[in-house]
Amino acid sequence: MPRPTAVGVPTDVVIRVTFNDYPDPDTVRSNSLLLTTGYFWVPGTYGVDLIGKAAVVRPISWLSPDLGYGLHLRPALSSLAGCPGTSEEIEFITGYGPASEPVPAPTPFAEVQAIFEARCAGGCHLAEDGGGGCADDPAGDLSLCAADSWNSLVQAKSHQTDALLLVQPGDSARSYLLRKLLPTADGGRLPGVAGHRDPPGDPLSEPQLRLIAAWIDAGARR
Repeated sequence: MPRPTAVGVPTDVVIRVTFNDYPDPDTVRSNSLLLTTGYFWVPGTYGVDLIGKAAVVRPISWLSPDLGYGLHLRPALSSLAGCPGTSEEIEFITGYGPASEPVPAPTPFAEVQAIFEARCAGGCHLAEDGGGGCADDPAGDLSLCAADSWNSLVQAKSHQTDALLLVQPGDSARSYLLRKLLPTADGGRLPGVAGHRDPPGDPLSEPQLRLIAAWIDAGARR
């Protein structure tokens, strides 16, 4: 959003560019994804929706009404696998006001914990009995029982990588937890993820993944 040559785009638009692979958050910036009007750069904040395979630009203020804008994509924006993007120009014209969609309420951690207890039991990160208790020797020293999980995840280092924290509050795309959960097209794991994708077997559903990502992006509150 917006589509090429779109007219009447809301002035509070959030720019999303979707790809066929997972964008690398470290390459999504103004030199690879630039919003302009005429000769002027429109500043914004940059991010990635890994689940939707989308780069995201949020202008720092509403766009001007009834004005033409251009979005410029460059090959510097690459995938996590290191594949470069392509050059593309997308033009659109704003409408006369904002969409003003409501801001969703923060996701409570209790809903995230419920997913852990449903899918991470069996002795790996929770007790084998399926009751949500703590495992005696959790895999990777990562305990996801209710008593331990928040402290085990939020701003905690992973035993598998030094590049990312397990949960980086406010940034799900740079949280190793989300990358560990996301499947590739063949059901495997993302580039840079060690070991196997979690949980074993079928991956989490998109609603479950989006709930976890929303919790992280809203600040990973306890």
